[in-house]
Amino acid sequence: MLKRIPPYWILLAPGLIIFLLVFVLPLARLLMLSFYQTDSSGGMEAAFVWQQYGRFFTDPFYLQMLWRSVYIGVAVSFICLILGYCLAYGVSRAQPKHRFLLLILIALPLLTSAVIRNFGWIIILGRKGILNQFLLGLGLIQEPLELLYTPAGVIIALVHVMLPYMVLVLYSVLEGMDRNLESAAANLGASKTKVFWFVTLPLSKQGIIAGTLLVFSITLSFFVTPSLIGGAKVKLMATEIYNQTINLLNWPYASAMGVILLLTMLGVTSLYRRMLSGRKPGGVV
Repeated sequence: MLKRIPPYWILLAPGLIIFLLVFVLPLARLLMLSFYQTDSSGGMEAAFVWQQYGRFFTDPFYLQMLWRSVYIGVAVSFICLILGYCLAYGVSRAQPKHRFLLLILIALPLLTSAVIRNFGWIIILGRKGILNQFLLGLGLIQEPLELLYTPAGVIIALVHVMLPYMVLVLYSVLEGMDRNLESAAANLGASKTKVFWFVTLPLSKQGIIAGTLLVFSITLSFFVTPSLIGGAKVKLMATEIYNQTINLLNWPYASAMGVILLLTMLGVTSLYRRMLSGRKPGGVV
């Protein structure tokens, strides 16, 4: 009987089982809970109603929260792409003996707890923090900037958290690129700018797609940084799902918000990938 099973299925079986148990089944349970309804005592009643989704899409507060989450995710992804591409390009063009050290320095923040890093940003971004004191000392501002507990502060802290992911993804693509193509373009008379724009950038497009999708997906569902840096003033989907689950014990509504967040993430990433890959809705290039 085992001889009839293709070898690749035997190799895939452990991973598929784990994927089923820790991803598919929890998502199915989440979807099922989102159609439950809450009774007068705050408990859950098994039912198939659209009450939770109707509540979300008819409340401007939650719609604005969803838009703010997507906006911050897009902003963090774009900033990380610009900064990360420069870093990854520089590391990939550095001398081999220096690359390992540079990669260690880039990945070093990943070895530090996210909570510790965010408390560091609280010290930096506060009204009496290092950044405001520095700008006041230079005379560039007359009063402290409001950075803590604002969307701008959340974006700054999230860029710091997500930048290593972007750099490592882009570096792997730029490092594996055939440098002879750049040399050939230069020998044909192309300037350094044209070589980068018409050769290097198109060849690294898959890395750009992978890096931005990874950063956007993690940012959209990130909890620690928005909770500490944004506080109660910057409500995002991840923090509100936590609030609905832990503080209000409203599991059906929290499940519905989780499903909406997941579908939003899939929709935005699918649209972004289609736009960047140059495909039209009908699948024609």
